[in-house]
Amino acid sequence: MKVLITVHPNLDTLDLTGPLEILSHATHPTTTTTPPAPAFNITITSASPLTTTGQGLTFQRHIPIPDVYSTLSTYDILIIPGGASSSVLEGHTEPLHLIKAFASLPKREDGRARILFSVCTGSLFLAEAGVLDGLTVTTHPEYYGKLREILHAKVEGEGKGEGDRTMVVEERFVVNRTDEEGLRVVTAGGVSSGIDGALWVVGELVGRECKEGVEGIVQHAYRSGVVL
Repeated sequence: MKVLITVHPNLDTLDLTGPLEILSHATHPTTTTTPPAPAFNITITSASPLTTTGQGLTFQRHIPIPDVYSTLSTYDILIIPGGASSSVLEGHTEPLHLIKAFASLPKREDGRARILFSVCTGSLFLAEAGVLDGLTVTTHPEYYGKLREILHAKVEGEGKGEGDRTMVVEERFVVNRTDEEGLRVVTAGGVSSGIDGALWVVGELVGRECKEGVEGIVQHAYRSGVVL
């Protein structure tokens, strides 16, 4: 399965490396004589060749964001880390446009769902991109108010009624049902919640045995979220 992770200046390091670590350990069941096959093929994209996180760690992208659009439909999962949310929101910069494009992809002919997965304040980007309408979502506890503010502005700006508002809940992560276009939205809270959300993805797409194996490798005690 193909995974695309976006990075932007001053993002939170663990928002990126937490899910990256979990997914990189996931393998498909295999025989004892065959090396385990990786379950996920991970690509990192950004607007700049090098991107420095808020903690001073610099990443080199695999592919520029402009080049991603032509192959976007081939990706199964898009992961949106948080951090430095104000600069992205105020500048209306990437990954906002990429999020909207991914959420707008047509339903797959084989019926398989795509997953849009945000970590921490990455959910603010999803809200600004207008892809959370009618869903149940979460974010970092310090940003519940900001997320509601963005969602309220979207509702007011588009003239939608009270029943169309998105519900913000205080959970580690929230998994929404797959919509009619084959998109499943997952939002996680603060940095360690992204690890739990990624473990849910492994369990859902690869299997419980694989998920429990990855938990053991990283010595992480999984804490569940809400799966709708």
